[in-house]
Amino acid sequence: MRVSEIFASVQGEGPSLGVPAVFLRLAQCNLSCLWCDTKYAWSVGEDVPVDRVVEEILTLLRTYSKIKLVVITGGEPLLQRDDVRELIVRLKEKIEYVEVEVETNCTIDPSSVLEVVDRLIVSPKLANSGMPEDLRKCSTRFKDLPDSMKSKVYLKFVIEDARDLSEVEEIVRFFGVSSSSVFLMPQASSIEELTERLKVVVDLAMKTGFRVSDRLQVAGGFR
Repeated sequence: MRVSEIFASVQGEGPSLGVPAVFLRLAQCNLSCLWCDTKYAWSVGEDVPVDRVVEEILTLLRTYSKIKLVVITGGEPLLQRDDVRELIVRLKEKIEYVEVEVETNCTIDPSSVLEVVDRLIVSPKLANSGMPEDLRKCSTRFKDLPDSMKSKVYLKFVIEDARDLSEVEEIVRFFGVSSSSVFLMPQASSIEELTERLKVVVDLAMKTGFRVSDRLQVAGGFR
C-alpha cells in the first residue's frame, strides 16, 4: 500500500477527539481541497507491503501500551480499500481490543471497509473546498447502507461561515444519520482563525443540534 507516514499522537477532531491513537496516513487523494492541511500526502509516499505496515503499527501499539485506537487517514484511504480492509482484518487478528477508524471524503463506495471497521469518519467536501460539485459528490452507496453499517458512520464538516449550513443539512438528509453523528468544525490553519470561526460553528450547532469539533492539531501545533 502507498504510505505517507505512521505515527502516534492524539486524535484532534471528530467523535474520538482527544483520544490517543496510532495514525496510518496513506498517500494519494482524488480531490485537492484548497484548505487541505496534509497536501504532502497527495503525492509523497512509499510503497509498503501490508504485512510491514501491520508490524509498524503493532510496534507503536506495544510502545504506547495504553493506546487502543488506530486511525487510517490520508490522502483518501478508500483509494486503497482492498489493502485497507486486509490491514484492519490482520490488526484485529493480532490485537482483539484494538478499535479502527477510517477517514474518507465520501466519494468512494465504503462497503467492503465498513464491514470490518469500527467507525467510518466521513468528511463530505462543501463548496468552500474549491472542488467542483461533480468531483466531490458522495457515492450513492452511502444512501443505501443497512442500519447495521449506517450506525458506524459519522459525518464531519469543515465550516467557513454560516452560508455552509444549507449544504450541510442537505448532505445529512442524504445520509439519513442522526444529529448526534454530525460534527461541525472550523476551517482554520492558525489559532486566530480557529478562535474566530469556532464562534460561528458553536452558533450553528445551537441552532441545529449538530455537535462541535475542535481541531486540537491546529490549536496545539502537532500532527
